[in-house]
Amino acid sequence: MKPFSAAQPVWLSLLLVSATSLPGVEATNRVANGSFEEVRPNTAVPAFWAAAGNARLKQELTLDKGRDGKRCARLACTEFAGDGPDFHAMICQVGTIALRRGQWYRLTCWAKGQAIRSGSVEIGLSDTRRWANAGLADAFTPTSEWQRFEFRFQASQDLPAENSRLQFWFKSTGTLWLDDVELIESEAGQQWFPQIVTAGVKNAVPNSSFECGAANWGSYTWGLSGWAGNLYRLEGAVVETPSPHGRHCLRISLAPDTLPVFHFDYYEPVRQPVRRVLAANHGWFRVKPGEKLTLSAWLRTDAEGAVAQLAAVAPGDRLQRKAVKPGRNWERFEFSFSAAQPFMFIAVGLDLEASQQTGGTLWIDAVQLEQGDRATDYEPRAPVESFLAAEGSHHLYSDPAKGVEFLVRSFNNTDEPQALSGRLSITDFFDRVVFTQSVEQTLEPHSHRAARLSGLAQGRRGFFRAEWLAQDQSNTLRCAVLDPSWAGAADSPFGFNHAYPWDFLVELAQQAGVKWWRDWSAQWNVVQPAEGPLDFRVPDEQIFRVLKLKGKVDILLPFPSARWASTARQDEVEKAAEGNRYLRTRLPVAYAPSRLDDFGRYAAAVAEHYGQTGMDQAVAFEILNEPIYTDYALPRKFGYGLEDYLRLLEVAHRAIKSANPNARVVGGIGANLTASLTHDFIARGGLKFVDALDVHLYDAARPAEGFDESFRALNELMQRQGGSKPVWITEWGCYADDDPACVPHTVGDATMNRCRWPNERAASEHIVKFAAVAFAHGVRKIFFHAGTCGAINGPDASGVLFEYGGAPRKMLPAVAAFTGLVGVPEKCVYRLVAAERCGFVFRTRNGAAAVVWARNGTTGHLRPPRSIRAYDIMGNELPGPTFELGSAPLYLLHSSTDELVNALTSLGPL
Repeated sequence: MKPFSAAQPVWLSLLLVSATSLPGVEATNRVANGSFEEVRPNTAVPAFWAAAGNARLKQELTLDKGRDGKRCARLACTEFAGDGPDFHAMICQVGTIALRRGQWYRLTCWAKGQAIRSGSVEIGLSDTRRWANAGLADAFTPTSEWQRFEFRFQASQDLPAENSRLQFWFKSTGTLWLDDVELIESEAGQQWFPQIVTAGVKNAVPNSSFECGAANWGSYTWGLSGWAGNLYRLEGAVVETPSPHGRHCLRISLAPDTLPVFHFDYYEPVRQPVRRVLAANHGWFRVKPGEKLTLSAWLRTDAEGAVAQLAAVAPGDRLQRKAVKPGRNWERFEFSFSAAQPFMFIAVGLDLEASQQTGGTLWIDAVQLEQGDRATDYEPRAPVESFLAAEGSHHLYSDPAKGVEFLVRSFNNTDEPQALSGRLSITDFFDRVVFTQSVEQTLEPHSHRAARLSGLAQGRRGFFRAEWLAQDQSNTLRCAVLDPSWAGAADSPFGFNHAYPWDFLVELAQQAGVKWWRDWSAQWNVVQPAEGPLDFRVPDEQIFRVLKLKGKVDILLPFPSARWASTARQDEVEKAAEGNRYLRTRLPVAYAPSRLDDFGRYAAAVAEHYGQTGMDQAVAFEILNEPIYTDYALPRKFGYGLEDYLRLLEVAHRAIKSANPNARVVGGIGANLTASLTHDFIARGGLKFVDALDVHLYDAARPAEGFDESFRALNELMQRQGGSKPVWITEWGCYADDDPACVPHTVGDATMNRCRWPNERAASEHIVKFAAVAFAHGVRKIFFHAGTCGAINGPDASGVLFEYGGAPRKMLPAVAAFTGLVGVPEKCVYRLVAAERCGFVFRTRNGAAAVVWARNGTTGHLRPPRSIRAYDIMGNELPGPTFELGSAPLYLLHSSTDELVNALTSLGPL
């Protein structure tokens, strides 16, 4: 739920202020000859710029006509073959740009492209001393028309100009035009959203005494292991009981057998009961750094010796907090502090870690955040408050006929009756208004009221956003309506690399048909840390958790060694780790084992342990993560090559099949479709040792049909090597967030950030199109990266499908509809990739399905035979007989593939 706001504009309208308009900001362009008007003497090359890349490539940097009729740079690559760090077409500037650590910068440029087969252009600013990124690492997708691109970043280090390289590059043939490149300092750094207005109110906290239920509240903690996230829903309940203010308060009860349990499968697998649970507000208070603030709350507990925490949290989980000891009677506690940053939220809760108690209950009421160095008398944020709420944090609905339902929760803190007038508006996946309703309520003095609104958007499936506006207060909710039959198939086309850390998220994803989870916990060093018996208790906690939740598991054996079996050279490890403790621990298990047969015995034991009778269709076994080209397994930089992986894979395959003849073995380089290692693996017979080929794809936003040729070439190569094997994409990046926690918006590392789409609709459409293209060429599984979640108010786009609390992004019903209408297809019988449209016809478990869409900005209409049913991307059946075709894909269903093929082949130009 997005929190209460007073005249709060949406985040898109709260754009960062231009650095050139702010006093004290250096607006000097740090890029030399960014306009490309200066020319290197006696050449046709722009001064201060150069091309860079492997000598085997054919590329040329010249000048051309710019967007304003003056000069621009033109980089043309006409021959591209090979793979490696320097295989790129690149225009770069070396030795001119200095950065200050922690300073924010804005880079802008104009660009256009032609026939760039890789689709996207990457941009970076590197420290040439270590070839490390200095803060700027992003990507963009140029079109045939000039476009302006903007990137904001924070320098991660002090970078002397002489050690800098600003670079634009792509890894294919094609032509890039570049103009007006500008890099300036930016006073405005990262902004956090949604922002809660604090001006004109005494108490900044919305619904601070819980008279409107749990609206505006979630949970927060610290001290969790791993990087999978934080508490991701409210772990507590609003109860009616005598309270310091009103009739309700929040109760947090923690007991050994009911503690929230956090799971994560990498690198050191975690199963961690959470013994510190705080209630935290949704949204960021905008404050002045250095100003004195006081957080106060009324607390009581059920046992002496309990410890509660009052905390102020700034971006980056920077905590200021105070531990207090409440008793059995209500008592007010306060915490005064100076704001450390311009943005913060507050949290109050129970801390069993501090008290060392096994359990306890804390009641919280009348929370107040105010200016000043002491608490004053409590009062709510507003005399009348009102929120739209989902009962029981219910965001997914499974009966389209009933539609969705919400509660309007209101509270009147005044001594007089109050008339409340509000308006509910619901929009769909396409941001079309599909329902509106006015709500009038009379609130008695000092009373609350909950009005149920039922049967909303009946008969419709897909994503919905509900907005509640009452006087100057507003909040929004996300929800989705899924057809319950969509998740009924035994298998699923979609999965996740890493299972979500919370069971409720795994269950919600499986309602959308996501059933596969790639698990890293059965590492050799985990199950056999010393030579001797193997112990599976740690991975059992991860793997059987998912299986009990009715999921399926791709059990990854990620590393080729245990520490005791490794051939690691310590001096080499220390040099490569560069003081990083995590790498110092992980790199030794990336080396080959001293005896390959030991790895075989380990692999056989894993297959035997998790290949019990009846589980063959619920598990698969994957051999190593990204070998050779990364430092996870048998890294090239330690002298290994493809032949080393093939030897180990052969041993593992033989051992697993001996232990469990029905086991599925997944293997491959885990690189992209066109990587030379991927093709070499196939050409050198690697398919003999796998039942499915593993690839990983992290591409910047580009048309899905652009992958068709690469998938086709891969499939043809497999055919020439004895026959195709199913392809499993066990890591895939595709991210978007229409309500980002921060701007500039971040997802994860640089690899993930370049996979961002401009909005959730675009990402959803890409998922469906990409799946159609991929499945047409033998792909059978797509695993999103990754099953993680952020903290309340923090970035969480890496989890792909969910916002805080399990609220769906648009991608979730898109995945659900594809799963239900296409599923894991038996075969693609027809494919069309034309200038104006794309279409793919599949034989499915229910008959036949086609996925079709228009390309390149074209639109048109389809009029297939009446026996063919058409559905939109959300799975809503369309009335027909004519269907509008645009960028959003449509599904066509029939019992016969022939009928669908005939319908697509008979279509004329759009």
